[in-house]
Amino acid sequence: MKTKVFSGIDRLDVLDTLLKGQRVGLVTAGSAIDRNCRPAVDVLCERYRVTTLFNTIFGIRGEFIFGERVPFYVDAPTGLPVYSIFNKTRTAPSPEMMENVDVMVFDIKEAGVRYYEYLYILADLMKACAAVKKPLVVLDRVDPIGGAQVEGTVCPPDMHAMVGDYRLAIRTGMTVGEFARYVQGEFHVDVELHVVPLLGWKRRLYMDETDVPWVLPSPSLPHTDANLLYAGMCIFEGVATVNEGRGTTMPFALIGAPWMNGPAVAELAQKKGLPGVRYAATCYEPSDSKHRGLVCRGVQIHILDRDELQPVRTALNLLDALQTVHPDQIIWRDCSAGHDLPDGGGVTFDRYTDKLLGDKRYTSGELDGDGLLAAHAEALEDYRRRKQKYELYE
Repeated sequence: MKTKVFSGIDRLDVLDTLLKGQRVGLVTAGSAIDRNCRPAVDVLCERYRVTTLFNTIFGIRGEFIFGERVPFYVDAPTGLPVYSIFNKTRTAPSPEMMENVDVMVFDIKEAGVRYYEYLYILADLMKACAAVKKPLVVLDRVDPIGGAQVEGTVCPPDMHAMVGDYRLAIRTGMTVGEFARYVQGEFHVDVELHVVPLLGWKRRLYMDETDVPWVLPSPSLPHTDANLLYAGMCIFEGVATVNEGRGTTMPFALIGAPWMNGPAVAELAQKKGLPGVRYAATCYEPSDSKHRGLVCRGVQIHILDRDELQPVRTALNLLDALQTVHPDQIIWRDCSAGHDLPDGGGVTFDRYTDKLLGDKRYTSGELDGDGLLAAHAEALEDYRRRKQKYELYE
């Protein structure tokens, strides 16, 4: 029996007190729907005076592959202007874009993972609203991989990138509303913030344990298990020679390449005996991404117990094994990988995997996976304590 959960968009009684009679600007995406699978943009436009829409990556209705390449368009169903706030020139609305707005609303499903760019779009939106003294309403949504666990490396204080900032752990353990509270409190963003909380959700719950419908937050996150594995396996995006399951129906559950000795890599990774996971040799042919149209030999990750699974450790262990079996086949991608937005200053990285990990010591060979996580253990516990002050749910 799935747990009944009401997202922020379903809390119309609360929204009425915040939005009635106001000119509303809305930042949203195709993954934002209500309990009846209606897009948030349609729910809000029907009930309130929405004047301006803001797109991030995939379009406000999920109509683009990379919507940051479309700086402005008109939403056909509503006739409203849509401005991109995720492109080479900006990551937040300009004051001019908000001239016809009294209150801003943010409603986007995110992934519970620090290198998912929506978090930083929200943080930049908070700063933009603070600068022009406009209130911000965040409609909370379930953390799809649960809010009870945190894991991985922690961003250094001077890291300010679109895949890592605000001293976050890789697996954040926060809802999007809690993240907004965390940024406001820990980093002193002077914005009038209103979080419309979830009803019925508990921190231990994964999204597929609730009755909230799953809509893809991005094309390679088709379900909860893919989202959970993404928390670790995304680091393979920084390996130019290895496909990480993109272009298949099992993104982030696979790695492969035409040259890979899958049985040897799987056997070595399995020897670690990590909880909740089994590594097995496999073959597949990606229809897109790296090694498109070629038969890849590699490894499939089988989740045995998601509550025991440590996705970051699981991925690092697999990358350790791969480097042991094929030391001459690993080519690290530079930081032009991923979305091509400039970093916000501070520490810089030459390799994309370093950027995802927030640490240069792994790809340099100074630390293996276990050593890297041990080096971040104290910072991870500090993060866990800091974020607890902003949690809204038990």
